[in-house]
Amino acid sequence: MSVVDRASFDLDTLQEVGKKLGFYGSVFALCAVSFFPVLWIFITSFKTTGNIVQFPVNYIPTEVTLNNYRTALTDAPFMRYLFNSVIVAGGTAVVSVLLGSLAGYALSRLEFDYKVPVLLIILFSAMLPFFSRLIPLFQLARNVGLLNDYLGLILPYSAFQLPFAIWIFQAYFKELPDSLEEAGMMDGLSRLGVLFRIILPVSAPAMATAAIIVFIYAWNEFLFALAFMTQDNMRTITVGIALYQGEYTFPWGTISAAVFMSIVPLMLFMLLFQRKIVEGLTAGVGKA
Repeated sequence: MSVVDRASFDLDTLQEVGKKLGFYGSVFALCAVSFFPVLWIFITSFKTTGNIVQFPVNYIPTEVTLNNYRTALTDAPFMRYLFNSVIVAGGTAVVSVLLGSLAGYALSRLEFDYKVPVLLIILFSAMLPFFSRLIPLFQLARNVGLLNDYLGLILPYSAFQLPFAIWIFQAYFKELPDSLEEAGMMDGLSRLGVLFRIILPVSAPAMATAAIIVFIYAWNEFLFALAFMTQDNMRTITVGIALYQGEYTFPWGTISAAVFMSIVPLMLFMLLFQRKIVEGLTAGVGKA
């Protein structure tokens, strides 16, 4: 290899290394900025009140205490709030996945009139602001006796997230080969039989993506939970944590401890199913 060729090779290598360093550096910086609020909440949850209000800010607590966690668990029915959120978010995920898979299968496999307008209507319905539906849905829930009832939140949450679930399933089902359905129908299965016994078992990425993202939405929703759940034993975790604040006090340490305990389940879900979420979200991107 000549000197010129070697120099050219070294330059190309340096450029490639520089690109990789720039890419991974940007990813690391983005992750650090995104994760910093969680880290700050975690650190604050172990601080005493004096450390929290200290100025200049003390980033590493000089006194570590577990009283914030003890107070968060004993001064309010935190575990009841957590249980309510699990029921509401889990129920919303189940309903959304079930109805979304049925509608997504119909839109991806069946031919019928006005198919494109139906898809557009589903898309536009997801663009309506949630707060614009609060008053009519509150009146409806009150009239049918669904206030302070899990269904009072599960049904509207499912309706809000159903367009998203439908689009995920519709895009994923388009990627599946028609031979799966043909084989099932040759064995005597109906359309629903093909869907539940063949299509859904091989659609784990789409199901995981829809279920987890819908679960996270229902877990974090605040406005409807505040309006529909007025009894303390029916409040979800987001509303319950907001009510830790007193009339004249704001217990930052207790709230930080409660917030950190509430986000740990979501973090675990995301870490366990992150690969399937990516597969479900990218389904159909390479289809012509």
